[in-house]
Amino acid sequence: MAWKDYFYFTRAERNGIAVLVVLIIGIILFPYIYQWIKPSGDWHHKDAEEKIARYHSLFEEYIAAREAFEAERERALAERAMVRIELTPFRFDPNDLDISEFAALGLPERIARNIINYRNAGGTFRFREDFKRIYSIDEDLYAELESYINLPARPQPGQSASQTADLAYREKNPDQVTRPFQPSPVLININQADTTEWQQIRGIGPVFSRRITAYRELLGGYYSLDQLKEVYGMDSARFEQITPFIHIDSIPETRKINVNLADFATLLRHPYLNRNQVNSIVRMREMHGPFQAMDELLRSELIHPEDLRRLTPYLTLNPDDFAESD
Repeated sequence: MAWKDYFYFTRAERNGIAVLVVLIIGIILFPYIYQWIKPSGDWHHKDAEEKIARYHSLFEEYIAAREAFEAERERALAERAMVRIELTPFRFDPNDLDISEFAALGLPERIARNIINYRNAGGTFRFREDFKRIYSIDEDLYAELESYINLPARPQPGQSASQTADLAYREKNPDQVTRPFQPSPVLININQADTTEWQQIRGIGPVFSRRITAYRELLGGYYSLDQLKEVYGMDSARFEQITPFIHIDSIPETRKINVNLADFATLLRHPYLNRNQVNSIVRMREMHGPFQAMDELLRSELIHPEDLRRLTPYLTLNPDDFAESD
């Protein structure tokens, strides 16, 4: 074999070598071509640096504002410690006094304005301990005024409504030693009483009576006295106070919603169901057909046994019981 035979290539081999050479040249030139096609990304770094600088600037402003706030707070506390508030106390109801009457009491104008601003924002004082909610009234100042505040003390656990009422009366009328507690002369059915009947109970005014009846309509009727605790503003003290004067049917009738027929809006109107739970019910109904038993609702991960217990008096599978909320 002649030496030239070693340098002889077939047509296919020559084509392969040509492609390989082109690829090698392309790989070598690619970085230069890429830089020419796509400009340098330095501007990205500049943008990031500007954001970092902005963050540091905002953080420094926050620190400065926080330090100024703390300094002002310390200064106010120091002034309060140095300036003795000279009180001329008299019996008062903080719900009624104006700024001049607070001044007559001996309270500085800034404290009086804090109290009035609290009332203007919708705040009320139901118990004398509520007076401590006002910023600038510390424990020492409250201790001096506590016995003059013409409001009852917050009921202690286990204290009955009659005991609370008697105690409040004695505190407001120290010259009278005793006063028999006079209960409201009514006993109303919470599923039948209108707003006028509710207002016959001590502690229930026009606003609360409307809330109670409106929530009853939204639910579809009460099946338990404890549901009154769900009414906005109903605390345990008020509930205990009205309990002796209310009752419910032994087998209360509630407005039923057919879980197989009700549309999305009807189900969502009930206060015991949220949007996600209603979505889940409707989807299960579409995928698996009508529910055959209430327990099938528990197949939804969003409906728990406690939810079903609360809902059961308001749901039905019987088409004859179907009712939509007005």
